[in-house]
Amino acid sequence: MTYRIPHRLGHVVLPPERDRPVAAYLMPLPDGDPVALHGTAALIWVVAAEGDPDVPAAVADLLGVDVDTIADETRAYLGSLLDARLLERAP
Repeated sequence: MTYRIPHRLGHVVLPPERDRPVAAYLMPLPDGDPVALHGTAALIWVVAAEGDPDVPAAVADLLGVDVDTIADETRAYLGSLLDARLLERAP
């Protein structure tokens, strides 16, 4: 399944730097509450937002872990991002 950034979601992604992990700052427009994602949460959002068709596998590869160890939790987190309208399914 592929995902995309909703049309009315402002976002800024800061890549990892020195001791700071990747961060994503999201803001549903026009009047939603801001959301800050850091570390693995931000990584999952970024990989999904870039349209990778297999987010758990891509994240596992980036983290250097076996996909089976993170697949269920990654899919559950993607579901919560969809529920919060911070991602949407791509057609």
